[in-house]
Parts: sequence; C-alpha cells; structure tokens
Amino acid sequence: MRLAAKLILLFLVGILLIVVVFSIITLQRERQIALEQHQRYAEDLAEIIQQSAMELDSQPAKVRHVRVRRVQLTTSDRSHLPRVPVERLTVTEHITTISMPDEQGTNRLYTYVPLFDSTGPAGEPSPSGSRIEISAPDSSGESHLQNALTTSLLTLVGVSGLSAIVIFVGGIRMVGRPLDRLIAKVGRVSRGDFAGPVELNSNDELGKLGSAVNQMCERLTQQREQLEIETAHRIDALEQLRHADRLRSVGRIAAGIAHEIGTPLNVVSGRAELIASGDLTPQGTRESALAIKTESDRISRTISSLLEFARQRRPHREETNLTQLLSTTIGLLRPLAEKSHAELRLDVPEQAVMAEIDQAQMQQVVTNLINNAVQSDDSGVEVVISLQDRGDKFQLTVTDNGRGMDQDTLSHLFEPFFTTKPVGEGNGLGLAISHGIVSEHGGEITVDSTPGSAPGHGSTFLVTVPKRQMTQGTIRDSA
Repeated sequence: MRLAAKLILLFLVGILLIVVVFSIITLQRERQIALEQHQRYAEDLAEIIQQSAMELDSQPAKVRHVRVRRVQLTTSDRSHLPRVPVERLTVTEHITTISMPDEQGTNRLYTYVPLFDSTGPAGEPSPSGSRIEISAPDSSGESHLQNALTTSLLTLVGVSGLSAIVIFVGGIRMVGRPLDRLIAKVGRVSRGDFAGPVELNSNDELGKLGSAVNQMCERLTQQREQLEIETAHRIDALEQLRHADRLRSVGRIAAGIAHEIGTPLNVVSGRAELIASGDLTPQGTRESALAIKTESDRISRTISSLLEFARQRRPHREETNLTQLLSTTIGLLRPLAEKSHAELRLDVPEQAVMAEIDQAQMQQVVTNLINNAVQSDDSGVEVVISLQDRGDKFQLTVTDNGRGMDQDTLSHLFEPFFTTKPVGEGNGLGLAISHGIVSEHGGEITVDSTPGSAPGHGSTFLVTVPKRQMTQGTIRDSA
C-alpha cells in the first residue's frame, strides 16, 4: 500500500510540475502578446498625433486611462523628461515599451515612439531627441496572472481527483493488495510455514514474483522433508555409534579393571593359600605377607585412580605462578628421572607467568606428562619442559626424544586404561585424567609424535589453557 501511494504521489508531483511549467509559459506568452498589442496601438496612435506633436509640449493628452505627451531625452527641464530612465531609451531608435510603477505605485506600460526630423541628409527624415510617451495601466499582466492561476488550480484539482481514483483503483487493487499478499506470504515463510500458495491473478511483474515465491516454497518444502529424513537417519546412525562406543568403552574399562585388579588378586590368593597350608617357613610366611601387602596397595592405587577419573572435581582456581610451579614439580621428579637415566630441562621466560588455575590439578598434569616422557625410552631420554606466554593464554610444552608413537596409539592415547607399558608399570589413567583436568580449565591438550630411532623422533605434548576463567560474556565475545 505504501509503495503504491509513493508511486502515485510521484506521478502527481510530475503532473503538478508539468502544469506549473505550462502555466508559466502560457503567462509569459500572453504577456508578450499583450505588450506587442499595446505597442501596435501606441504606434498607430503616435502616427495619428504626430502632426500635432508640438501641442503635446504644452498640454499632455489624456483619454480615459491613456496618457500621451511629448518628452525630450536631452533637456534640463524635468517636466519634459520621460518617466522611464533616459539611459534605457537611448540605446535604441525603435519603439520601446517598458513596464514600471508611476508616482502612485500603479504599474503602467510606457511606450516611446521616436519623432523624426525632415532635415536629414538628402532630405530624408532622421530621428530627433524627442519621443512621444504613451502610457496606460498595466492591467493585462494581473488579469493574465489570475487567469493562469485559476487555470492551474483547476488543472491541479482535476489531476488530484484523477490521481485519487487512480490510487484507489490502481494503487490499492492492482498494487497494494498483491503486495500485502506477498508480504504476508514472505512473513509465513520466515516462520517456517511454506504451505498455502500466494494467489495473484495478474500477468505483470507482481504476478511473476508471486509465481517465483510459490516455486521457492515448493522447493523449500521438498528440501525440508528430505533434510528431516536424512537427519532422522543420521540421528539413528549416531545413536548406534554412541551405543557401540559405550559398549566398547565399558568393555575396555572392564578389561582394564580385570587386568589391573585381577593379576594382584591372583597373587594375593596364591600367597594366602601358601600361608594357609602351613608348609611355609617363618621367612616364607613373612615374604608372602609382604607380597600380599604390595599387591593390595597396587589394587588400592588402581581403585583410587579410577575413582579420581570418574569423579573429577571442578578446579579451584587461584592466582598461581606457573614458572615456580614448574620449577617445584621438576625438582620433585628429577631424582626419579635420574634413576631412569633421563634428563629434565626447563625453559621458561624471565618474567613470571601468572594464571588463575587449580595448582594441585595442574601439577598433576605436569607430573603425568613428565612421567610419560621419561618412560618413553628405556635407554634414557632428554625431556624439555617449556612455558610460553600467549597473551590471554599460556602454553605448556613437554618434548622428549623417545621412541615416539604410531597413529594407532595416538588415536587411543587419552582413553582410560589404555597403556603401552608393561604390566605393573601403569594403569592407563594418567593421560585420561590429565585430559579431563585441562578440559575443565577450558583448555586443550594435543600431541605430535614421530615413531622410530632416527633423528627427530619423539613426542611433543602441547597444553594450551586460558589464564582467566571464561565467563558467559567472554565466551559470547570470543564466539
């Protein structure tokens, strides 16, 4: 509706401009005709009274509203000067008509007819400095202006009435209603309702637009149905994969528990039977009791690790000096590393790196990564622990030159109870726990490894953690 009104308003303004321009041109044309007519009348009148032009010096003639008198262009007597400034008359020797107000402020037409002398060269008449001034009220301009204004107003009223009819018929019925239907249809489409085609019984651009919208809705309906079918299939497939993954995880955890607990229980059971048989010497009984105690501690550690993995608590953040944390942790682990013929080297920036983290949990991550690097090769490895400040994050890197890992090992590295170490040297929960701690801190842990014994082999663990806890507003800003 608004678009139709705008189009009709633009059409109305164009018609109005045409009417105004036509009225101005008509007014100027009629004004010019009036001046030419007045000038012809004045010229005829001047020829008639030219024989008695001398009498006009003493007594100007006046007939109704027309005044006739003789004037001089070069004289000191102001009463014989023309009403119009002399400089506007000396530039031409032809009849001149000028409109200007008189003493009372009434516009009058002044026509000046030159008088000729018969004493010119070869007896031919020549113009003299005298003129016959014929003046009459300039009523033609006002009457023509009124007529033009009246005509313009009538034309404008007619155009306005016609435009009103066009607005109602053409704007509302031909443009407004189809546009309203299209807008309503597009609104339903934006809400996901593609049903109900828009009906436009016209062969113009709006009709073509309506047909295009209907075709678009049909295609969108077909694509949505196809998408719903594909989504349902994908959800079913995903549920099946999740179920299979859960079964695989349960099986791996059960196998890990059976392995980590079953072997020590077998030792405990065998040693207990030996003690119960009474065939052992006191020394043998003591050794069996110590073996039972050792395997029981191993079972206890496995259960504690499993509970820690299953019930990971949320980090208790506090401002921590990461440089000092790494130095303390390496100092505690250095004797164990030396027993495995491993060398620990720390590379940190000169300026302390501060972050809000759970100090105990992050120390556990560092410990697990260093232990994993130390045990990567039996012949002794070099482990480099480096810390880098990345603005709002910090990066912890643990690099070793051990045997490295293949792709199959990397794909299961952070799964619980997955380990490549000999029985009794690891339960496969250290890296899984470390991965959970880093995730709880809003960070990520990645690994890059090159297997083999050639130069450049080894593994690199990269831990990236935000220095500050990310709030909901921070998450939205980063997104």
